Amino acid sequence: MTAYQFRVTLVPLLDLAMLAVVKRGHAHKLQDRLLFWSAVISSTAGQAIVSSLQFNAQMTFFASRVDPAIGGSYMTLLNTAANLGGTWPASLIMKLVGFFTKEEHCVFDEATNSKVCTGTNQDPYAMLQIGSSILGLLWIFLLKKRVQTIAQLPDDAWRTHLLDDEKAAYRDIESPEKPIFRKRVFGNKRPAARAKHI
Repeated sequence: MTAYQFRVTLVPLLDLAMLAVVKRGHAHKLQDRLLFWSAVISSTAGQAIVSSLQFNAQMTFFASRVDPAIGGSYMTLLNTAANLGGTWPASLIMKLVGFFTKEEHCVFDEATNSKVCTGTNQDPYAMLQIGSSILGLLWIFLLKKRVQTIAQLPDDAWRTHLLDDEKAAYRDIESPEKPIFRKRVFGNKRPAARAKHI
């Protein structure tokens, strides 16, 4: 959550600083070039750092909650849900960029032998950056406690309980009077991880 807060505040501010330098149009000045590249590098590095922090925290959380009954399948399910949540907004943003971008309409006037343009160019980058950041901050404000509540759930809340029947079977075969059942369920080998239960 801490990394996400930086992601929706610091990184967009660096992006807007970079855009402000570009809008000034003084790219030939050393000071402006230094400001521009400092903003680009800081924004890129900041995005990479917070993304890595979020990813590592997420993987650690998932690994601590995985149900041993289905192991890797459960991890894959959690990762798939998380990846889906992190990738679909990119498609939406690209669609919105195309929708809100306006370009000048230019035609060649043969009478004056020149190009005549109407309308103005409209770049929605800053608007979408600010709007996305506001949505991110609202998400933190409204759902941070909910996320913390989910994170504090006991391990049992994340379990599928598929092993409960298997544990019952182990209890049934603890008695020496049922060697046939043991052989039928496990064959002649006892699983090393379960040997203590038999």
